[in-house]
Amino acid sequence: MSIKLKSRRPNIIVEILLIAVLIAVIAPIAWVTLLAFLPNRAIVSSSWEFPFWVGNYADIFAGGTLFLQLLNSVGIVIGTVFICLVIGSISGYSLAKLSPPSWVKIPALVLAGVIPLLPPATLVPGLYVLLDNVGLLGTVPGLILVNSLFNLPFAVLLMSNYFSTLPNELREAALVDGAHEMRTFWLIMLPLVRPGLAATGVFVGIMAWNEFLMGLTLTSGGETAPITVGIAGFLQQYAVTWGQLAAAGTIAAIPMILLAVFANRHIVAGLTAGSVKG
Repeated sequence: MSIKLKSRRPNIIVEILLIAVLIAVIAPIAWVTLLAFLPNRAIVSSSWEFPFWVGNYADIFAGGTLFLQLLNSVGIVIGTVFICLVIGSISGYSLAKLSPPSWVKIPALVLAGVIPLLPPATLVPGLYVLLDNVGLLGTVPGLILVNSLFNLPFAVLLMSNYFSTLPNELREAALVDGAHEMRTFWLIMLPLVRPGLAATGVFVGIMAWNEFLMGLTLTSGGETAPITVGIAGFLQQYAVTWGQLAAAGTIAAIPMILLAVFANRHIVAGLTAGSVKG
């Protein structure tokens, strides 16, 4: 009996820790969702009254600005994911299978490792001037390019890792059969890393959706800004509309939650495929 108790005790501790982590993750989400259905007077009141009210959602969409910001964020995510997957898969395949010379590979890897380490605020002045000169300042295409700049190194390294797990014999057999390099990549190698594409796309999409600094500094706000900047607009100097802020937060969270839920199987498969080589 004592042996069973000793073997069971670590499992109980792990279960308690997992429950605690689950509560810590769910509690803020549940609280924000609750605040989204309360009027501001009930939120700031000291009484524990919870009158159900949907006026916050009607208020945040009044005028259509937040809806346009939501569309901007969707466009930024789609464009950023597309660019990162296209360039990231081609570059990752080249690094993993084509054995580029050291004078190409080493600077590319150093650049891919350095860009994510740079504080984004230090790049704002240069990006501002650059986008202004090419006429993309304050536009969705401009934000797509900026987000792609920061997320592309991650996509390249991740896709390179996935391609490196594929046996070289597949590529060699295709080339022997007469297929050129691009046909080998497109018809044989790329379909085998679809879980990796899904995982990379989800991670890049989440990063692009949550980006705030560039959306704040490279747009004039209002209808040109992404949803993250629109949510921050509810924090005023002399007043905070907590109910509307919570409602906007729940709206912004729903797309990424749905994306993670539906792509969960591909994410797990992609992470597993990228963790074992051979």
